[in-house]
Amino acid sequence: TTFQFECTSQGVLVTVNDSLQGGATFEGLGSALVDVFMDESAVSPTLVESCLKTWSSEEAQSLAASLLSFEVPSESDASSEGVQDDAFDAQAGQSLDLESLENQLKPVQEYATSITFESKLDNLYLVGAGVRKKSIIKIYAVAMYASAQVLVSSSSQGALHAAARSFDGPNSATAFVLEMVYSVGAEKIAGAIAESVKPRYSGPESDIINLEQMITEGVNRVGGQAVKGTVFRFDCTSRGVAVSVNGLSQGSASFEGLGAAFVDVFMDNDAVSPTLVESCLSMWSGASSNTLAMDLLQASSRLATKPGVPSAVSGEEDRSAPSEEDL
Repeated sequence: TTFQFECTSQGVLVTVNDSLQGGATFEGLGSALVDVFMDESAVSPTLVESCLKTWSSEEAQSLAASLLSFEVPSESDASSEGVQDDAFDAQAGQSLDLESLENQLKPVQEYATSITFESKLDNLYLVGAGVRKKSIIKIYAVAMYASAQVLVSSSSQGALHAAARSFDGPNSATAFVLEMVYSVGAEKIAGAIAESVKPRYSGPESDIINLEQMITEGVNRVGGQAVKGTVFRFDCTSRGVAVSVNGLSQGSASFEGLGAAFVDVFMDNDAVSPTLVESCLSMWSGASSNTLAMDLLQASSRLATKPGVPSAVSGEEDRSAPSEEDL
């Protein structure tokens, strides 16, 4: 039996007998696994001895320097007009061009409703799509969009859930797009969503009421009825939940913990759409899709370090209550 552990700054990718198991994407985990084999208490002293013996001779050091020259761009390359990253990828033979990777992504048609969701939503990727049912009635199709960090965590429901609600970056977000297939009144759909969030949220009930009012107002702006084809979008972040209805922004319910609670509605063990969870795991837990997810993560991480890159969620009107300092 053969194990392979690929350690990076994002975590550890695990393979058993050439079968990819997924990535444990936790900062510092990759370094810790390296320490197991390379620190002063290494579990295999003969491995350390072999490494030193293999590469410490003058001839081996010369070869290593030559190999390094193909991996690291020169100072003159670094001063060229924005091409150093592309040059590095081409020399390494592992192009992580974000656009070419994203071209491999395809829209997904939700099976039960035949509603199609695009592969990207702003800077977020489609994780999966499912249906929300009440008894045998299909209420809406739902898709989840998230960062590449979430994609590589789709090896199990627990890992996916944790990643989707962690919001571990300054602009990290998880978005849900709901498209109605059954006509429902403004108060009824707003109340149903609010009631799902309420038991999962530890903050005051007034925060849930605020969210419910935003949804109601959004539906009223488009006629007062969430008819078939009405599209809701909920952008969840560490700051709260931004709401839009048919592309019209209703603002943001900015309450800490509300974004995570909204994610829980669709991702925890009592998720309102089990088919969404199944779709997410099915789409991203395979070997080829997990490799694509890791490539997307590396490419998007590099892009995020460059100035001028837009955040995943555009600014929304803050609908939170003013603090005492504000007053």
